[in-house]
Amino acid sequence: MVVKIMQNECISFDSSKYCTPLLKQLREKGRKRSSSDAFRETADALDHLKLAPKIKRVVRRPPPLLTIYLRKETEKAYDAIFLEEITVEKFKEAVSLRYELTVDSIKSISLRKKSGSLIEIDDQTVKKFIDEEDFIISLDYDSAEGTCKITLSRPPSR
Repeated sequence: MVVKIMQNECISFDSSKYCTPLLKQLREKGRKRSSSDAFRETADALDHLKLAPKIKRVVRRPPPLLTIYLRKETEKAYDAIFLEEITVEKFKEAVSLRYELTVDSIKSISLRKKSGSLIEIDDQTVKKFIDEEDFIISLDYDSAEGTCKITLSRPPSR
């Protein structure tokens, strides 16, 4: 009986007109539920995509305590070596990185004085280097042992 009454009250059944206020309300709830579900699914999908930019930290290294310029005898340009700690080990690491050596392959590092004598470089010698001092580097490879001797000398005065 109720169905017959509802059928009699329906004039047209399209998206803009509804049969009764009850059907209109149910249809509206269904639409709201589906749009909220769609919004929730979209939000979940966006969370998985990670579209929001991440906060980037700027990592700034402390300025080097000592900068030394090295060049080979045959080269015209100097290579800069930056030391954050003034030790022989850090100097070896920097030289090995610049000239593609392993730290273990560096057997010794010596400094040629103006008189021609060689002194072995230790921590005290490295601490006496002046910032932005330049040297000519000589790499003497011993392929039998797999080691390298490094000799630093000051360039001739200009």
